[in-house]
Amino acid sequence: EIKPMNDRIPGTTWDNPIWYRGKWRIYVSWSNFVNYEYVHDDYDGAEDSHDNRCGYGESVEACKAEIDERFYE
Repeated sequence: EIKPMNDRIPGTTWDNPIWYRGKWRIYVSWSNFVNYEYVHDDYDGAEDSHDNRCGYGESVEACKAEIDERFYE
């Protein structure tokens, strides 16, 4: 099986993300309005879960900074 080239570059896909602090995936967004998205590995996306461990940023560094600010400070 030949995988698309972007699957080999860390951070480009959900399955091959940049990992941060061992539990946070940062990957290229499919959205047209943001560059990167991040999500905790244990994120529960159900509407009634009120899980806010996800977000987005214009760069990998911006995502890391927001994760640190929101969840570790």
